[in-house]
Amino acid sequence: MHKTRVAALLTLMALAAGCAQSKVPTDAKVTLTGQLVRQDGAPAGDLKLALTRVPDLGELAFQGIPVAATLGTACLADDPPPLCKLLQRATTDGQGTFTVHMNGSDVQGTFGAATTFDLAAQLPARGSEVDGPSVRASFEIQRTELTVPTLKFWEPDHVTVGGDARTTALDWSRMPDADGYTAHFSVNGQEIWSDTAEATMDSRVFEDANGVVHISAATSAKGPDTTFHLFHTSQGVGFRGRAGAPESRGKPCFAENNKSEPCHLTDGTFDHPLGQSSCAEPCSANGWAYIDLGAPEPVGAVFARANQAGTLTVETSDDATTWTARASGDGQFAALSLPTKVTARYVRVHAAPGSKLTGLTQLSVWP
Repeated sequence: MHKTRVAALLTLMALAAGCAQSKVPTDAKVTLTGQLVRQDGAPAGDLKLALTRVPDLGELAFQGIPVAATLGTACLADDPPPLCKLLQRATTDGQGTFTVHMNGSDVQGTFGAATTFDLAAQLPARGSEVDGPSVRASFEIQRTELTVPTLKFWEPDHVTVGGDARTTALDWSRMPDADGYTAHFSVNGQEIWSDTAEATMDSRVFEDANGVVHISAATSAKGPDTTFHLFHTSQGVGFRGRAGAPESRGKPCFAENNKSEPCHLTDGTFDHPLGQSSCAEPCSANGWAYIDLGAPEPVGAVFARANQAGTLTVETSDDATTWTARASGDGQFAALSLPTKVTARYVRVHAAPGSKLTGLTQLSVWP
């Protein structure tokens, strides 16, 4: 799938893991089996699989947060991300079947908690595709022998992206039994926007980026002692943002009490997350960040990327001292529209009390 800094995702998944105690003895031998098939039911033979054990909160405490890592198909790469040191690999045979052997201790997290696993595979790209369709299953292993439901690739016959500076148009062939779809936009493997896939989307979220779009659909299947959460992702196709650069591009930005590194939230790279300040607690750091537009400019919308702080509030100021709240919203990728356009030199995004903007990759201000 996409190489992205997914501390929030890891934390949520880790919270899900560890809610139950493992039923597998540490000295047991564990066997995981399953089959991969193409959309038409034909066996998907000679494909690599990556089995990644998602760390629980106890393990993350020792690895550090945020964790720069990727789950899913990135673990299939020749040079996988750091978290993939926890993976095992396998290859399907001519019938698309696979077998993975583990020890009981491999399927447990901290204090004997049941661990969540991710199993991912990907088809090769064809024609103009950037990469091929992929399928991923997320589940716990609570018995010594477990069979994964047949994993079927979703291979839409088309995924297209077009539009203009105002609206981006998406179209794709649907998958049977899918309840909904998510659009994922990435640049150089870094996810820059993710949202419910619609026929049209605001072009400003893509700025002038040159990247890849995927469409994903989620289903689930009940299994013994676990639920298999299945994620089917389309092939990746190239896209080019047509809205251009926001008025905040390249403008100075500042984060609360964070002097440990320069602020990159306006550089347009989407790949320099706001780092944690080195100041000692109870120092308040990264509770807010603001952009200096250099002169009073119209402000109509603010886009926040890789937000892990929950609810955000947009504030404006003429002197960087007195601030007026203008709009609020939440989401990992948050589009915050002001109900009435205002003119201001300074635009600030404020996290909810007790939350931090650490990990934020980009703030964009548009008229």
